[in-house]
Amino acid sequence: MRRPNPHIAGQCGFTLIEMVITILVLSIIGGVTAYTISHGARAYIDSRTVVATLSKLRLASERLAREIRSVRRDPAATGQYDFNGFPTATGLSFDRLEADGVTVTRVSIDGSANPLTLEYDTPSGAQTLTDQVSSFSLAYYQADGVTAATSTADIAFVEFELVLQDANGNSYPQRTRVALRNQQ
Repeated sequence: MRRPNPHIAGQCGFTLIEMVITILVLSIIGGVTAYTISHGARAYIDSRTVVATLSKLRLASERLAREIRSVRRDPAATGQYDFNGFPTATGLSFDRLEADGVTVTRVSIDGSANPLTLEYDTPSGAQTLTDQVSSFSLAYYQADGVTAATSTADIAFVEFELVLQDANGNSYPQRTRVALRNQQ
């Protein structure tokens, strides 16, 4: 008597059609998953770049505003703590009276090229505020806030526009108007 073949009798295993369909379905699921993960990773990297650029923009703007705000405004006198000559559209220089009431520090802002720098005479040396500058400009206004200043005695407001550009070519502008401090 012959013994029956167990593979034929119970029909164990898969057919070729079932295996091809399974591989096809798994390939589609894998492709969709890989596409989703790669786009998610790209979105994360892009958003991290945007956040880094906006952080640089905020920090540079706050530092510029703080330094410009320290200029003392005294239209009646031409005191020694004033602008050093009429400022330009991309830079300004002024003397700042320190908290001790005696020490004077010369502060210079240079936005004529990338990077935007802030320089002090004591201690000497330029500090980079940001290295992603697309454009930088300064404007000076009289006390009414509308009329352009014609001399250093007329300057009551300094407005700067700082535009940074990230690695993806996106631009982020910020305009800030700073009122100069009154003479005390």
